[in-house]
Amino acid sequence: MSGYYKADGTYVESYWRTVANDTVTDNLSYNGNTVNSGRVPAPPRSNSVSPIISTAPASGGVVLGGSAGDNISGSLGNDYLFGYEGDDTLYGGSGLNYIDGGEGNDTLVRSVSKSSATAINYNGFVYVGDSAGYDKTTGIEYIRFSDQTVSAATIAPPFDPLAYLAANRDLAAAFGTNGEAALGHYLTVGGRERRSTTFNVDGYLAVNSDLATAFGGNTMAATQHYITTGRLEGRSTSFNAMSYIAANPDLIAAFGTNTTAAALHYATAGRLENRATTFNATAYLSRNPDVQRALGTSELAAATHYVTNGYREGRSAAPLASTSTRSAMGLEPAQQSTTLAAGW
Repeated sequence: MSGYYKADGTYVESYWRTVANDTVTDNLSYNGNTVNSGRVPAPPRSNSVSPIISTAPASGGVVLGGSAGDNISGSLGNDYLFGYEGDDTLYGGSGLNYIDGGEGNDTLVRSVSKSSATAINYNGFVYVGDSAGYDKTTGIEYIRFSDQTVSAATIAPPFDPLAYLAANRDLAAAFGTNGEAALGHYLTVGGRERRSTTFNVDGYLAVNSDLATAFGGNTMAATQHYITTGRLEGRSTSFNAMSYIAANPDLIAAFGTNTTAAALHYATAGRLENRATTFNATAYLSRNPDVQRALGTSELAAATHYVTNGYREGRSAAPLASTSTRSAMGLEPAQQSTTLAAGW
């Protein structure tokens, strides 16, 4: 007797039997065990050296391919599909499915258009979902939608369930820190709703010194804190990291425009060093009228320009002295002009 895990996380014991269509259906029983999010061991493959066309039973099951290019399908239930060797085509159907393409150039099929589906990369697996359910896949090279076929390697961006929860307060309230619930929601609903998947955790640490002291650079702990506590306390997540970089020339050299690294630097080091966090963008624009003509009054654009160009060009960001200040210093008009030219 051997066993496998269904997509809902329960363990199933089964006598593996290769029937005419290579579908394992007999002697299935639940043991109530749960599985982690890792790879599911593949059962022994079919002996078939000819292409297999096979479909799982309606309630869900296991379909095994062989050494040729197979065409295997799931059903309305939660299925496990294993392609093994050959260039296989695998269709999970509805439900929550685990699909292992195995060797060869394998194609996953979803029956909706690309714009109606959501694809992500999480924990080393490519997940593809729509309103009918989702597939957790490995060993898949291509994804065929109803309107186009795309490379699985390029369609699926990384996904962080905790960041998704933190970025959506209603989901944080509904799911807490339940990453699996967040994953399922994004694949079947949130992706189509174009919900945000990013959370400014570095900024959260930077503007909350007590959390920076407590968590250091542990962004997972900080994100969990925001979900469970910080959002309820109304804590800020906004930190002007570009201004921080512009105010510290050594950070310009170290980070460039990497605001994520800069915010984390302030949380873990800069605040302890009492570093400046404010760049005088107004003064920079006043000192450099060509920059002001190009950028207008945007302080973020001004700070970014200083980081990317102005500092290297030796442009000044020092405030212009007012007429009253220069007069109080006893400077004649000619002297005032000289002082300005000298970079006062």
